[in-house]
This record gives sequence, structure tokens and C-alpha cells, in this order.
Amino acid sequence: MIPKFRAWWIQDEVMTHIDTLEFLQGGIRVSDGCWHEKFLGDEVILMQSTGLKDKNGVEIFEGDVVNYDDGEFSYIGSVKKDCYQFYINGIEPVDSYDFIDVSNTFDGTTSLTILGNIYEDKELLEAIE
Repeated sequence: MIPKFRAWWIQDEVMTHIDTLEFLQGGIRVSDGCWHEKFLGDEVILMQSTGLKDKNGVEIFEGDVVNYDDGEFSYIGSVKKDCYQFYINGIEPVDSYDFIDVSNTFDGTTSLTILGNIYEDKELLEAIE
């Protein structure tokens, strides 16, 4: 599977999917194939896809705020990645969760619902804190 990425363009406050990553001696240039082309660093934040989709078929990326609710147990958290795996950093209740309990590895779907992301929907985090 080829990793997919999206980027948050800080100055323009725009989220786009990435078409090209170019590794150069001075850094990494990213392009969305349209009018955005910048170097990683202070201008853009790169986020990788988890390879999973929420229960509505929407691809889940780092930085997404997701909700899990099975009737008895529920939580909200933001998707993060460490050097080993993707995980859900709990917002309410405050805890960390693994994708293993909420995903189907055969078809790449999950029992999660994407509520937004930490860049475009800051009020999701602010309302809970």
C-alpha cells in the first residue's frame, strides 16, 4: 500500500490532499497538484492516512477527531502517530485508545465517526477542554 498524505497549509488555512512529495537536500517540497507548493516546516503540516475508513467510508488521517460509541462505552479522541503505530489520543475521557478494538483489518473499516480535525475544527477540542 502506498501511503497517502494530506497537508494543512498554515498561512492559507487550507487542508488539501498531497499529490507529490519531493525529497531535496534543503528539505521536502510538497504539492497538491494545484496552486500549493511549499517546503515542509513552518508553512505546512503533513499528515499521513491511517489506511482505515470511518463507518461512513471517509478515510481517517492523523489529526482527525473521531468518535466511538457502542451504546455502553464511548469516547472522543484525536488520531496521532508515534514511531510504531497510529492511535487515538483520548480527549473525553482522557486516555489513549488503539485501532485494534474498533477496526476490521479485512476491509479497512472502523466503528469510528470522524467529527472533524484539529486544524479546521478547533472548537471540537476547545469545547471539550
